Amino acid sequence: MKICIVTPSFNGGGAERIAVNLANYYAEQGHELIIVAFKASGPFINQVSEKVNVIDLNSRARYVFFKLLSALKSQQPDLVLSVIRDSNILVGITALFFNSQIIFREANTLAAITVMPALKKWVYLFLMSQTYKRAHKVIANSFDTQADLLNNNIVKQSKVTVIGNPVLSTAFEALLLEPVRHKWLGDSDYKTILNVGRLHKQKNQAHLIKTFKDVFAQQQNARLIIVGEGVENANIVSLIAKLDLTAFVDIVLFQRNPYTYYKAADVFVLTSDWEGFGNVIVEAMASETPVISTDCPGGPKMILNNGEFGRLVQPNSVIKLAEAIIQEIQTPTMEEDIEKAKLRAMEFSLPRVAEMYLEVLDK
Repeated sequence: MKICIVTPSFNGGGAERIAVNLANYYAEQGHELIIVAFKASGPFINQVSEKVNVIDLNSRARYVFFKLLSALKSQQPDLVLSVIRDSNILVGITALFFNSQIIFREANTLAAITVMPALKKWVYLFLMSQTYKRAHKVIANSFDTQADLLNNNIVKQSKVTVIGNPVLSTAFEALLLEPVRHKWLGDSDYKTILNVGRLHKQKNQAHLIKTFKDVFAQQQNARLIIVGEGVENANIVSLIAKLDLTAFVDIVLFQRNPYTYYKAADVFVLTSDWEGFGNVIVEAMASETPVISTDCPGGPKMILNNGEFGRLVQPNSVIKLAEAIIQEIQTPTMEEDIEKAKLRAMEFSLPRVAEMYLEVLDK
């Protein structure tokens, strides 16, 4: 099968990582693979297999339509798989001009759209409702994401299915064995709290930092590591300084291999206001690290099965989150529960989920 995966870029987001994971996997399985990127730049570009052909449209999303249409018409793939909302809309428009089967992956709940100004919100929902019907199938990565699509009349029930993200590549076990290089990780004098994700208001690392202030007051050997970069970097650095936490909180830039950080941390904490899925939760569970997550809209409660495989806490509650972190530090999760969580994480392995993606075309 000739498969074309469409992605805006190769930046450090979850959708871009999934695009690369899927392309590499399908290529290894003998499919002919093409990635069409609006801009073929970003840290994940170096992880694309030599078996995958990358087409760089070298254009911003608002100007990319004709280049995208030309690329898809010239390649004539059997399947077009678009991995994120903006590229879904553009592929949906181009679908008027070619006959490939199309799968859209809806990567997030519609929380970001609901807070837009009224006109912008209407335009976005209208474009989605008109373009998503061009897809043969839409894959929602959580039940909350599916519910948002249905409640906003974006797709019909018969067209949308829920499949978690293909998070764990076949190489993740090897990545766990690489050495970690950080002054706090691996040092038994410290209890390290880890967060991995874009520095963005959605991820709400500010809430984690404010909570850490309370945790540190009771647990002087606690340290916080945030792995990520983004638009909120300056605000986060300023908040850390304002709370006199500079010596106890470290922001680490994007890591090619975050698994060494997960493996060495004492607890992983996600403080998002909403998520599409929550790849980092799966990565932490697979690394045998206890997870605490806000019970926000999206995938966390699905992944953790309502708290069976990790702790869920009320969003934006400093008291509840601090209690959960301190409890985990003082009374760590039992090994048998860590193992159960790892087995749960394997349900979101790349081989398993990648095959599920293709199977939806037969339903």
